[in-house]
Amino acid sequence: MRANKVYRKFFLSCIGLLFFVFAAIATFNGYFDPLMIFSSVHPGNRYVPVIDTRVQKTNRLYHGNEKYDALLLGSSRAEQFRQQDFLPYRLFNYALPSLYPDEAGEYLDFFLKKNGNGRVVVFLGLDFYGSNAITHEHAKPPGYYHASVVDPFQTVSPYIGRNALKYSFKMLRGKKEVFKYDRVTIDKVTQFMGQEESDRQFNKQLDLYAKTIYGDYRYNRDYYTILRQLKEGHPNVEFVVFTTPVTRELFALLVKSGRLPDYDRWLRDIVRAFGRAYNFMYVNRFTMDRRNFMDAHHLYPERATPLMRIMTGRQTQEDEGIGVLLTAGNLDAQIDATIKQSLHIQETMP
Repeated sequence: MRANKVYRKFFLSCIGLLFFVFAAIATFNGYFDPLMIFSSVHPGNRYVPVIDTRVQKTNRLYHGNEKYDALLLGSSRAEQFRQQDFLPYRLFNYALPSLYPDEAGEYLDFFLKKNGNGRVVVFLGLDFYGSNAITHEHAKPPGYYHASVVDPFQTVSPYIGRNALKYSFKMLRGKKEVFKYDRVTIDKVTQFMGQEESDRQFNKQLDLYAKTIYGDYRYNRDYYTILRQLKEGHPNVEFVVFTTPVTRELFALLVKSGRLPDYDRWLRDIVRAFGRAYNFMYVNRFTMDRRNFMDAHHLYPERATPLMRIMTGRQTQEDEGIGVLLTAGNLDAQIDATIKQSLHIQETMP
């Protein structure tokens, strides 16, 4: 009998100790909050490591109390844009790595449901690779992430695990990261890369695009339908559509890969669906300047400001020649000029 009491006491002590350990881990993780679940902001948790963008940004939107009058949707290319460059709009940056057009509607619906269904402006960034029917990288469906933040258990359960603890310790130590989020603005704070690392990433991406994204390509015949349904399904949304810029070398690879006819079709489908779009994906003085890019197709946030000035009607003289507003009226002439220029650039490149 006495032995049973000893074992019982030992067992309860172990349970109590485990509870204390898990409670301490959860409290520690909750204080630093790397998944951006809670609304509290303090010096220790303002800057958050990039862990899972879809989880973090969906948490931040769903559990936050802010109201927005603008939304940014797009891939990791658009994610580099800063909120301050969209002023006076109060904008939520919901750009996500490898976001494809067929996902955009669900993320927009989730935003509108949380934010209210009033009239908003949606800045929609479109990438040429998104027109590829062969998707080389696709995340879980949007509904997976939306369900996980609505369920309280799924939301907080990661905070009793080691993975969140690892990132909380990084925040405690103030470890430098190439990418991190400002939980107040949702800006993606990006450290400038050294030239050697930038060149390494640049060449790696050119090789990837040559072998897969441009090399293994088939135009998505449903692309126009996807865009049209996105627009028609949201009559209270004002869409400001733009194509994302890439370096001259990556555009030359598109030409070399024989994708110019698909590029032509892509621009025409975008304008046919939305009526107008800002085209930044062509060779100009901005895309020829490697200092604007951290690799082959991602801008440094500080360098992207001219694009926002153009899209929000605050264009200055220094922004001339960086982008072209495509409409049904000028589409043929602009595409012809872009293709001729691109062919010339390709001929003069080593």
